[in-house]
Amino acid sequence: MWIPIVDLTRCVGCSKCVEACPEGAITVVDRKSSIDYGCCTLCGACDRVCQTEALKLKEPEPPVVPELPGTFKHELKEFKYGLKTLRRELRVFAKSLE
Repeated sequence: MWIPIVDLTRCVGCSKCVEACPEGAITVVDRKSSIDYGCCTLCGACDRVCQTEALKLKEPEPPVVPELPGTFKHELKEFKYGLKTLRRELRVFAKSLE
């Protein structure tokens, strides 16, 4: 999913995106565009009018999930490692039976 994201280093607060937004989801705060994602319908109208390319439709980065002991991700990683080890041991055992 692509969402509009404002690059605050490029935004000059010209308000063209505010005028273009059919949902009124964009405001200018402290001379920088601010998007209310609760109102935004992801139409892309703001992206098309931004002359400084400060506002672009981008795919957001997924949050990084730490692999802490006791978390599902950590447990899954350990489980996969256990399966890999078990498969290796089964191959060795199967070869010994031949």
